[in-house]
Amino acid sequence: MDKINVEMEQITRAESVEMDDQKLVYDSSVDHKGRVPLRSSTGVWKASLFIIVIEFSERLSFFGIATSLIIHLTKVTHQDLKTAAKSVNYWTGVTTLMPLLGGFLVDAYLGRFSTILPSSTVYFLANKISAPCNFQHEMACFS
Repeated sequence: MDKINVEMEQITRAESVEMDDQKLVYDSSVDHKGRVPLRSSTGVWKASLFIIVIEFSERLSFFGIATSLIIHLTKVTHQDLKTAAKSVNYWTGVTTLMPLLGGFLVDAYLGRFSTILPSSTVYFLANKISAPCNFQHEMACFS
């Protein structure tokens, strides 16, 4: 009788471990505390909406700066058109290639979760602070 009870307990434990395994994510994902997350609490649109909003605001900032950068360099810093165009091309190249360096540093050393939120916060605050100043300054250049 004891053998039957022991076998039943082993089967019950194995089924419980198997069910727990099905509830966890096993694609090398970890939560912010380094634990394997539950399937029910990951995915869907929770993180995706945050990333979409950040990417949208980044694109708006990039093209907002790019459209008025030559005017700023020629009118405010008094560069000639050739030098201003060269500077804009350098700026575009650097802003295009920097995510490769940043992605390597984040993946290799810093970690996704400990980097995305602080860098997004700094990015948002810098845009929020500099946008009114840039707008007033650019309007003064056009007049």
